[in-house]
Amino acid sequence: MTAKINEVRAEFARKAVQFHPKENLENISLWGLFQWGAVSKYIKDGRVIPNEGYTRANKVIWCRPSPSEIRNYIRPLIANNTLEKLTSLAGW
Repeated sequence: MTAKINEVRAEFARKAVQFHPKENLENISLWGLFQWGAVSKYIKDGRVIPNEGYTRANKVIWCRPSPSEIRNYIRPLIANNTLEKLTSLAGW
């Protein structure tokens, strides 16, 4: 089942705020752990990038947002929401 893109974006933003608050967003390698089926649609269109070595066969993968996702969606989410709000937006 594909996750909604806004939930995936919120989860990326939540992980950045919670676990990487002082890191440059472009340098984070472990952004999010997702089931392949939840993000495969976004992998195909380039919005989500699986970490090296992760394929559909892994079922659960580490992945990261594309540079344009970081610029256009993740940074604004981080700038305009608290950790609690991001958690809610991510569906937790």
